[in-house]
Amino acid sequence: MTLKRLFLFLPILFFLSCINSSDDCSVLCPGLGVLAFDILLDGSNVFDNGTYTINDVTIDDTNTQFSLESLSSPLLLIQDRDWREGDYNYFIRLSNDYSFTVNATFELSDGSECCSPIPVLTAIRINDISQEVPLTDGVATVNL
Repeated sequence: MTLKRLFLFLPILFFLSCINSSDDCSVLCPGLGVLAFDILLDGSNVFDNGTYTINDVTIDDTNTQFSLESLSSPLLLIQDRDWREGDYNYFIRLSNDYSFTVNATFELSDGSECCSPIPVLTAIRINDISQEVPLTDGVATVNL
């Protein structure tokens, strides 16, 4: 009888030993994706040289959040909480002087025990020119 109980509880103990509830899923899961653009005019970053500010930027999609972040040089960051699997098109204007189009394709990543699937960039075109994905340093260069 004792041997039967041992064989019954041994798989249960093994299963319970594999569960690790100490994992912090918020640390393990990647956040919402971002499209980053280094916008150049005559080889110089248009935000770095003062030609434009974030107030000069408009994007046709009202749900899209955008900001200007300065790492080594200022980058235009675009983030959309509505991104799912599929194609997204953006028309971006700098004042009334310059504009460019972005066509981004996202696919959902594999989910895990901790993380839900998230949209991952699989293709991007800027002014109908395909860019290699993954982007170098995660940044797409736009030459105006």
